[in-house]
Amino acid sequence: MIESKVTYREFEPDIRLQDYIKSYWHFNIHTDTLKTFDVLPDGYFDLLVVIKENKIVSTSLTGIWRKSVSVSYTENTEVFGIRFKPLAIGGLFRFNIKNTLDNSLNVSLDEFDLNEQFFLDSLNSFPHFLVKYLDKQFLKLVSLKKTDLRLKRCFELVDTSIGNVSVNHISDTIGLSARQLHRLVSNMIGIGIKDYSKIIRFKKSLCDVKNNKSNYSHYYDQSHYIREIKHFTGLTPERLDLNNNDRFIQYYNFEQE
Repeated sequence: MIESKVTYREFEPDIRLQDYIKSYWHFNIHTDTLKTFDVLPDGYFDLLVVIKENKIVSTSLTGIWRKSVSVSYTENTEVFGIRFKPLAIGGLFRFNIKNTLDNSLNVSLDEFDLNEQFFLDSLNSFPHFLVKYLDKQFLKLVSLKKTDLRLKRCFELVDTSIGNVSVNHISDTIGLSARQLHRLVSNMIGIGIKDYSKIIRFKKSLCDVKNNKSNYSHYYDQSHYIREIKHFTGLTPERLDLNNNDRFIQYYNFEQE
């Protein structure tokens, strides 16, 4: 039996893409048994390219997740992902992702203005050439689109407040009614800004779970904190072991191995 070995790395995009792309990431697993991972909600949506034996076997787009989801891989599998921020809808692409909420859809790289063969060729010279290729393609798209400044400010307010900002404050700041704001955001990503803010606050709280499970500073009180963590993960903070379990691939420190 082959001992499973997992590697995971993230790469930052060009700074001019920071409003639209969180990171490029690469995941590689060598195993002859089934290996399961839990993906936790983070407020992003991802383009996933699964590769085996230097061939692309699937390409899919995942929407924003509202609860933990399990994914499994077996044998030698390589996954390259692009983690998009919500503002990429409109800023890079003209489609919405509301139909991929808590779900994924098969897509083609052409829909993202990416050439499959060039993608594979660049992956062979990974990471420098692939990251450079992706930056070039997405910067080209940015130059052709006009970002909705109201939405840009909206998501900035959520991020800087770590999700602790009222819908009324956002709507007043960007000049939309609360109802208009809800409709605009939910038509893009499938959920309103209030639910999205809860995910952002949860994501930040996971850093606290890693370092100090009793720190509930982003919540009204400890019971609220425990309830929210359990809602998104199915586990209480005490049972959520992000430091010693590579099952939680987004947060496990693979460099410690």
